[in-house]
Amino acid sequence: MQAQEKFSILLVDDDSMVVRILSRILGDFTPLRFATSGRAALKLARESTPDLVLLDVDMPDLSGFEVCKAFKSDPALAKVPIIFITSHESAQLEAKGLELGAADFISKPPHAPLVLARVRTYQRLKMLSDTMRSAVKMDFLTGAVTRRELERVLTQEWLRAERSAAPLALLLADIEGFTAYNAEFGEEKGDACLKSVADSLRLAAQRPTDLLGRYAGGKFALLLPATDAQGASTVAQRAIDAVSDLHILRVTLSVGGGCRGSSRSIEWNGAAGAVPNDLIAAAEQALKSARSAGNCKARVVDMVEFGTAQAASSQN
Repeated sequence: MQAQEKFSILLVDDDSMVVRILSRILGDFTPLRFATSGRAALKLARESTPDLVLLDVDMPDLSGFEVCKAFKSDPALAKVPIIFITSHESAQLEAKGLELGAADFISKPPHAPLVLARVRTYQRLKMLSDTMRSAVKMDFLTGAVTRRELERVLTQEWLRAERSAAPLALLLADIEGFTAYNAEFGEEKGDACLKSVADSLRLAAQRPTDLLGRYAGGKFALLLPATDAQGASTVAQRAIDAVSDLHILRVTLSVGGGCRGSSRSIEWNGAAGAVPNDLIAAAEQALKSARSAGNCKARVVDMVEFGTAQAASSQN
């Protein structure tokens, strides 16, 4: 294992000799932190959540069992695996530890091959868990986040915009002609088209805070924090031009956007009890309008404009 492969371990033991032995055994893991009491261990863990804890059972201030119980009752630490280190060999003791949520036991004195084997097992489990979480968040074909992840981040950005009275925009970009292109040239060419469009949209957005999402089929979304309607329109046109420059046969882009940008829209949002889904609805309506105007068109609407139109429609 290379030292640069980060896997955070917290060693907790009131015996400094055991800590030194374990630190030599686990010297390739980083970061590697130490605590000689249960209270110090909890403080370190709450400052920065470790990936694994090696925990002595017998300690004077808080026992290992009490520390384990504190970990499992804290939502931020509950999923951290804990391996108990003990000089006692007792089935009852192990049963108690497992009931409290411990993952494993290691006997004292620590035996290097056994310690490394156990720790690497939990490192592999973390890597697998991280991969599975990434699969939920990312569309691996295009590198965009999934719609579910996009909507989660949208909710966060919406709340942040409410607190700071900052603008927020969402663009929906639809690849016109994609279904026909995919049917005529095959799935491999269709996938290449999607990747190229996704790359173009990323370049159009430019800022690290902007987020590209795979919305559905040949439709993408761009979440643009701290962006008003004028800024969103600029990004939308940049996206259209970038896809046009790809020169993919009969493939163009239409873009619709919703924005909570003006002081009037922020006041309206509060009065109307607007929610993140209303921003999506505004973007979808704007995209529909852009598509009806013909390919390579963009339309961005302020939520006040969209909300007023919706209200008028419902009264008719």
